[in-house]
Amino acid sequence: MSATIIGSALAALTTVTTVVVATLPEAQMLLSPLTEGGHEYAAVSAGLIVSLPILAVLTLLAGSAKD
Repeated sequence: MSATIIGSALAALTTVTTVVVATLPEAQMLLSPLTEGGHEYAAVSAGLIVSLPILAVLTLLAGSAKD
């Protein structure tokens, strides 16, 4: 069951990301360190992009713990 949830969340995240990148030209510039080869900040950018959803989940958990 958790694989279904993870798959659904991944599909939704991919769809939202595709729409944002297609509609906002600034998003393409934001992702340029990942898409350009040999960029010195590629690892840092990848780390930030990976950590943002985790921080969002932790924020939701912290908010629900206060209630």
